[in-house]
Amino acid sequence: MKWLKRLTAGLLSAAVLATLFVSWLLLRSVPDSSPHTTGAAVSAPVKVIYDKRLRPFVYAERFDDAFLAQGYLHAKHRLWQMDMFRRAGLGRIAELIGPQGLETDIEIWRAGVPELAQRMARVASPSLKASISAYVAGVNTFLAEQRPLPPEYLLLQIEPRPWSADDVFALGALMAYQSANNLTDELLRLALVTELGISKAGVFFPEAEVVPDPLVVPLNSIYPALRHTDLVNGSTNPLFSAPAMGSNAWAVAPPMTASGTALFAFDSHDSVSLPNLTYDVHLFAGRQQIRGNSVPGLPGVINGFNEFMAWGFTNIGDSQDAFIESNAVDRDVQSIRIPVRGESDKVADIVTTANGRLISLDPPIAVRWAPLEPHEFGLDALLALNRATSFAQFNDALDSFVAPSATATYADITGRVAQRTVGLLPQRGSGAGLLPLSSSDPGNSSASWTGMLDMSGLPAKTTTQTYVAAANRPFTDSGMLISADNAPGYRVRRIHQLLGGRQDHDVDSMLALQTDYANLQSRRLLPGMLDTLQAAKDRAALSATEAEVFDLLLQWSAAPEDLAGQPAPALFAMWYQQFIRQLFQPVLTDETYQRLLRRSYLINEAIDNQLLQRQTDWPVQKALEQSFTQAVAELPAEPRSLRWGHHHQLLLKHELGSAFPGAGVLFNRGPYPADGGNATVGRARYSHARPYGVSGGATTRMVLEMSDPIQAWMISPGGQSGHPLSDWYNDQTAGWLAGRADKIEPPQKPVADILITPNS
Repeated sequence: MKWLKRLTAGLLSAAVLATLFVSWLLLRSVPDSSPHTTGAAVSAPVKVIYDKRLRPFVYAERFDDAFLAQGYLHAKHRLWQMDMFRRAGLGRIAELIGPQGLETDIEIWRAGVPELAQRMARVASPSLKASISAYVAGVNTFLAEQRPLPPEYLLLQIEPRPWSADDVFALGALMAYQSANNLTDELLRLALVTELGISKAGVFFPEAEVVPDPLVVPLNSIYPALRHTDLVNGSTNPLFSAPAMGSNAWAVAPPMTASGTALFAFDSHDSVSLPNLTYDVHLFAGRQQIRGNSVPGLPGVINGFNEFMAWGFTNIGDSQDAFIESNAVDRDVQSIRIPVRGESDKVADIVTTANGRLISLDPPIAVRWAPLEPHEFGLDALLALNRATSFAQFNDALDSFVAPSATATYADITGRVAQRTVGLLPQRGSGAGLLPLSSSDPGNSSASWTGMLDMSGLPAKTTTQTYVAAANRPFTDSGMLISADNAPGYRVRRIHQLLGGRQDHDVDSMLALQTDYANLQSRRLLPGMLDTLQAAKDRAALSATEAEVFDLLLQWSAAPEDLAGQPAPALFAMWYQQFIRQLFQPVLTDETYQRLLRRSYLINEAIDNQLLQRQTDWPVQKALEQSFTQAVAELPAEPRSLRWGHHHQLLLKHELGSAFPGAGVLFNRGPYPADGGNATVGRARYSHARPYGVSGGATTRMVLEMSDPIQAWMISPGGQSGHPLSDWYNDQTAGWLAGRADKIEPPQKPVADILITPNS
């Protein structure tokens, strides 16, 4: 076995050498944090002053000058991240990494993201073009300096290409696409109906959907379409970097607060990674402000506040549908040329029918996406929202906010709180958007969309007396079909419980609610699960370990909280996981089953339906008994010694964290035991395909007291810098895990950290 020892030693040596080499590159690429002056196309000097967390406070005379500084800062601290965002939006990943990115680029084009970017550019107003031009100038000012490149570029031996306005529009289109996220569930439901029949597959539907002629589509024809969704989803394709918008948001009017001023709270739920999805920025132009969470690559902020109001977006609304086409349907073919690093350009055909772009061919499956319907709106709405200083201006901006489709939650310094649904959404001829529709008869218009809902008439609510709340569900039953595919109601129910339970809310109660780990799903399901188990298996027949687990769960079920230091959350999660396996694995093909495990909302719907006895075609009692026995068999000898945090851990991963042996030590941080779970307000979601590691959570938390001036508290996992050796790469994580937030105050420094002066 000497050869094996030599091979092992060789591999270890190679890993050590690779780690040492990358460590050297990291040291070479640490950005300079000392104060400096740079020249740029500003109309007057711009000062940038960092607080202790590297949050920049930008002081300019005009917003376009502030946007230039923002572009410079994004490039300085997050260049690789914003480069990957723009390449995903442009469908030009293969140009950077070679042939392995080609399939992703093709599917991005089939999804219509680059086309939407081009439309946004065509309809942009002169004022928006000027602001974007200033932002782009800031990015390119940094690129033109003598500066160390981020380590990703050094490893790939490439130079970043200059930025243009097209890159900004591409990132805006990418964000719009990420809100249209139920296509996978539509196609997966079709696979489930195909395998199980419509009656048994009914548990996967939030409400009964009439399927007059159940579609007959072979599984092997559905999987290629599902593969399309894999390639344009950041959770399944690491090459596809994209921001998402799952979130909690609420606002409390003055009669319910201790201070007599409105309170606003927002936490955005996305994939947790290093660097963090968002970059905090505070822009000042004279007496005007734009402050909050920006996305590297876009000017302004996505969620945040100015001198008058605050806003935050929580994803809601179903803006896309799949259609099963006939082979005889009329088609338009467009050839797209895609550059590939190290090879000649490749040509891909994008095929479009009246119902959208084909994502598979046998049978033809088309996807229709509302933002690609005719309209004259674009990114103007976002910067108009940033600069709105009245409730009327807030509404005017959102009347032209095409995408993402979301609930916008609002509060202002006058005491008004509000929310409204925004985005371009379809008026469906039939169905609720839960299953692909058949359009085999070209003359049957009832299967197609009949138009768009009036954006100015979408559901809205405003009050100066109580509160508003949103958590990825429609906030009112308006009679409009906003979305039938929504998050489970446990988070928003808990938010209503705690907001409605007192009249003296303050900043501390807002922060506490953002990190509330009460599990209303366990509270609702577990008593019935234990009763069913007890009915099926006499307590005397339980083993000593089973009896101990039963008692732990029974005690916990009265007021369950998903706390890292407790055993019961882990016990419930393991039983729940085994219950999923017992029910679905025996009756589904392996591919369908593995895909189902990745869709937690679908699983939640099915398990809730069965345990609450809404559907009786499944062997629930037998599965509960067998899954409990199996879960207990996998426990340690002392169940009380188990801790949720032993299994439920947060590992903050960098894209290069698994690039070579030892890379994780250099780029990743953690793992950290984590409170929370899939159903808690303090979100720490995990996939049933990879239980129980945290894959997503609050990528930012913000609480505002809407006084004049507005007082702010903010925190994020990771930090502001994207460089692994920076002091600000992971400096906020400890406070974020503990549920703390930083009071945001302008730093008092005699000298600017960056002074941007007009070019001579």
